[in-house]
Amino acid sequence: MRDLFNTKIRIALPAMLTIQSFGTMCSFAGAIVAVEASASFGVKSSNIGLFTAVLYIAGMLVGLSTGSLLARYGVIRVSQFSLMSGALGLVLAGSIASWPVALVAAVLLGIGTGTLNPAGSRILARHSPPIWQPFVFSVKQTGTPMGGMLAGLLLPPLMALYDWRIALLILAIIPILTLFGLQTVRNQLDDDRDPNAPISLSGFADSLRVIVTSKPLMTLAVAGFLCTFTQMSLLSFTVIYLVEAHGQSTELAGGVFAIIHGSAIPARIAWGAIAGRFISSWILLGLIALLMSAGIFALSAFSSDWPFWVTALVAILLGVSTNGVLGLILSEFARLAPPNKVGEAAGGGQFFLFFGIVSGPPVFGSIVEFGGGYDIAFYTIAAVSFAAGVYLLLTVQRSRVSVEVRRTG
Repeated sequence: MRDLFNTKIRIALPAMLTIQSFGTMCSFAGAIVAVEASASFGVKSSNIGLFTAVLYIAGMLVGLSTGSLLARYGVIRVSQFSLMSGALGLVLAGSIASWPVALVAAVLLGIGTGTLNPAGSRILARHSPPIWQPFVFSVKQTGTPMGGMLAGLLLPPLMALYDWRIALLILAIIPILTLFGLQTVRNQLDDDRDPNAPISLSGFADSLRVIVTSKPLMTLAVAGFLCTFTQMSLLSFTVIYLVEAHGQSTELAGGVFAIIHGSAIPARIAWGAIAGRFISSWILLGLIALLMSAGIFALSAFSSDWPFWVTALVAILLGVSTNGVLGLILSEFARLAPPNKVGEAAGGGQFFLFFGIVSGPPVFGSIVEFGGGYDIAFYTIAAVSFAAGVYLLLTVQRSRVSVEVRRTG
């Protein structure tokens, strides 16, 4: 551990953790304000699925081209741009109560989100030894549940004091302040940037080629798609489900949302600490996906008669599982990437992860509206998660073969 923090990781990891936290806080804001905002927009709250889809489609496309941007401008400069885009998305959504404008805001939020994982993967893989990468990546990815927890804790009281529009405007102050603070470490962390590096649309194809030409990476991408399909369906609709289907208050639903994300923070660190050192990351991912399925079944049985501690336990189960996989998946993309292709592997892998995020909430919302309600929708995503776990456990040999090929190649 001492050797690890003798490198620039002692600066890079806190910086990327902060960026991940406040960047994802912006993207999760829509799930918290969905019920009140939809009334202002004149649409159903289940339209949050479309909002989320637009957000992550933008993120998918931006992520594929991020490799060349990182090479030219550096991780910190690209991350500053990401935070500015996220803040502008919040400001736009909070300034004009219009559904078409909200979708434009979703594009801005997606642009801000799309660069986060390729940027983090590039700098953390460069400064951390392979044996520590599952841990380092998992710590960085705790920024995602931190962001969700912050959104769940900050927005409901701000909405109670003012309204959802003012709440979004206040929230936008945080990423704006952060991007200015990052300037203090830019020279140290962007020392590998090449101002003459070309920016080309060919990066789209290069990133995807890295994934589809590698059987282990493609297997991981498919499993990641199934996991994020489940994850974002759950996270997009938890607050709406508790408020609309069970009559719970926005404050209680926001608290449950915060517990889901807050419990994921120590869980991600724990998963990262044992993955690759005590148990194969691939096997651990499979087991976590099965645990995710169990948590979703438990949530589908929610009753307003439950004491809060039971609801909290289910939320914790969902947090340690549903929110526990992305750090490990990203570290596996970095571990299995061809030499000098970590950014491209992260961008290409993120395309499949975001595809799950894009498709999950609209499918979930459609099932709720037209396919039998929340019970059937929850059973569907629980089955998807179960399939992801079984798929990973049945294909674990592919990751081992790939490592041996790289060591002897």
